[in-house]
Amino acid sequence: MARGDEVRCDSDEGSGHAPSLAYEGAGEYAIYVAALREPAALAYELELFTDGADAAPAVAQGDTRDVSVTITSDPPGAQVADPGGQVVGTTPAMFVLSVPPSEAGQERTWTLSLPEHEEVRVTGTVTEGALVLHGQLTPIGPTVVDVSAEEAQPIRDYQSAALAVEVAEACAITEAELGVDIRHTFVGDLRIVLRTPWSEDLVLQRHQGGGRRNLRRTWDLDDRQLSSLRGRSTRGRWTMIVHDDAGADQGSFERFDVHLVCAPGGVAVAPTPSEATPTQVVSPSPSPSPSPSGPIPDLPPRTEIVRVMSGLRPQVEQCGRQGGNVRVLATVDGSSGRVTRVNGSGTAPAPERACVLRAVRRARFSRFRRSELDVDYTYDLPRRGPAQGDVLNPWN
Repeated sequence: MARGDEVRCDSDEGSGHAPSLAYEGAGEYAIYVAALREPAALAYELELFTDGADAAPAVAQGDTRDVSVTITSDPPGAQVADPGGQVVGTTPAMFVLSVPPSEAGQERTWTLSLPEHEEVRVTGTVTEGALVLHGQLTPIGPTVVDVSAEEAQPIRDYQSAALAVEVAEACAITEAELGVDIRHTFVGDLRIVLRTPWSEDLVLQRHQGGGRRNLRRTWDLDDRQLSSLRGRSTRGRWTMIVHDDAGADQGSFERFDVHLVCAPGGVAVAPTPSEATPTQVVSPSPSPSPSPSGPIPDLPPRTEIVRVMSGLRPQVEQCGRQGGNVRVLATVDGSSGRVTRVNGSGTAPAPERACVLRAVRRARFSRFRRSELDVDYTYDLPRRGPAQGDVLNPWN
């Protein structure tokens, strides 16, 4: 109206409307028709009449073109602001846009904002008649990622099986659950490793479960093995690797499930350059002695572990002559070359097994770059006479 007011004199219901509006006083008045839904190009006629002989005729002024704009949203009630930040209405909003001839055909953008929803921008091209735009407002809430890999992979003796998933979303992890479904006749043979998108290897389970069959398990951020995932980015390739570190028993890796949750506004932690090298060993093998001036190797060749373990034969032979064998599972620290953990099994009597394990704990290896090395080695103890030989159980 002449003083900047707005009057809505009709609704959009029904058809054949003939609304009328009387006004007094000189000034500029804008009369327009707007549609709340498509089609926006409504056909209408506008007639202006003067009341009284002394009244001046109504004259259309200026070269600008008035375009009626209607903006709706789901849910409704969103504030509509122009690029300058001025609020022009609340959805469903109807207003007139005066467009100079030089700006005809240009795009115009408005921003819709509603509490507890993400802002949305709607854009349309200003032409003749009317412009109707609609915005879909998304509630602000946590981002949830659920992906699975179900292509079963065989688990063979001394080999590994892997399943992987790709995550496209990038957000900071606040909750995580990683699950596996493994069919195997001797779970104690298995070592389960998660490889993250930033190439860090996390050992989730190592030779636990003994002779139990099959494994269905889920790990989350409360588990020590996954606590480092908090705040990391979800994006990338997540790989679960199942290693079979013994013979005689086989199975299959049936399923790998990834459930990740990100809180709104979380910022993902970027991996540091040092994390490009895995902090946990996935493919154990022995370490050679580096030359004094040469670099420390990442992982050593098989010949080194044979040399070190077979070199313990004199001490092992002192453990008795009752016969049988002792299978040794030893963990070696990469920074020192010392044996940090050792377990054993086999057909030899318990006292002889304990003696062999004590001998293995005194073994020393050359240093290597990875944090740990797992060694699987079997000593054969004859009932009488010299030893008949040893067997190295190769790890994958």
